[in-house]
Amino acid sequence: MQLSLIIVIMLLLQGCANKVTSIKQDQDKELTNDKGYLLLGIQTNLDLKSIRIDGPENIELSSKDIKEGSSYFLLDLAAGQYTLDQVKLNSYWRRELTDEDYWQFDVMPGTINYVGHLELETWGKWYPTTHAELVNRSSEALEFLEAKFPNILTNRSISYGGPGQDSFFEFLANQHKVK
Repeated sequence: MQLSLIIVIMLLLQGCANKVTSIKQDQDKELTNDKGYLLLGIQTNLDLKSIRIDGPENIELSSKDIKEGSSYFLLDLAAGQYTLDQVKLNSYWRRELTDEDYWQFDVMPGTINYVGHLELETWGKWYPTTHAELVNRSSEALEFLEAKFPNILTNRSISYGGPGQDSFFEFLANQHKVK
């Protein structure tokens, strides 16, 4: 009986995440006071089924945006603290990202919040092993925004919201004020 209840609760929780895709057009949205942009870099050596992120809005990154190689995911989200929770490698295998402190990040209202680059390397077919790391590549993220989303970047400040501290974006903003 308890096992049945646990399975039902897990299935209900799995269905609570909204599937989302990355913004494709360089048009700055009118964000409400409680929304900001999330920018997440993803590098993987295989096509992934989904990435689940929990927070004020529970979301699941679509497989359309997380193909083998390197890409970025830009999305408008409710401000607050989020956690990278789970990576589905395919229909059979998934990896829970258990160290919450390491996988947490903040989305601040009205800004572009770069939270890091999720690097996933998977090897083995029958019992795959995955190494996952969230690394800071702020300069690469800025180059991506300048090339693909210059209008949004012009209208918004950018900050680092991932694990650890980084004042790279603040340093650049201060350099532009001096000129």
